[in-house]
Amino acid sequence: MIAVAVKTDKEKGVLSPLFGKAKFFSIIDDAGTITTHANAAEGGMKVARWLQGLGIKSIIANHLGEKPFHALQSAGIKIYFAGAGRVELEEVLQKFKEGLLEEVTVVNYMNLLGEEHEHGEEEGASHHGKKHHCCGKHAHNHQHGNDNALSKRGLAHTCNHFHAHA
Repeated sequence: MIAVAVKTDKEKGVLSPLFGKAKFFSIIDDAGTITTHANAAEGGMKVARWLQGLGIKSIIANHLGEKPFHALQSAGIKIYFAGAGRVELEEVLQKFKEGLLEEVTVVNYMNLLGEEHEHGEEEGASHHGKKHHCCGKHAHNHQHGNDNALSKRGLAHTCNHFHAHA
């Protein structure tokens, strides 16, 4: 079975840019039948456990937090990148059937699904040590490790981020 986070309960829906806070999940069984369920779990790790309990074998997503990603992967659930921007459910399922979706692994996670900042979806901290909540459009730059031991070891870096949310 396949799970896909979607914006509405319509069969010809559009993928949700959220995972844990998606309003609905379309579940596609081995016969290709689509059943849409309201997301009662609301939260990345809770949703990961819920989908695992349903017997999901694959997830198609365009965003997935790091904690649920690792939990799902540890449970043997394969995760596939849906693509960026507006993605229609029908289109992504066809690509999945044709083997055109890239499987997300620990090697390519940050390039495909990861973000520099948590978006309030998960408990815990981002790699910067605290959560950054994003809404609307904004950009920011900040530096890590300057003028300290990290800088001396060559580990200091500057992060440039731009977030746009529709």
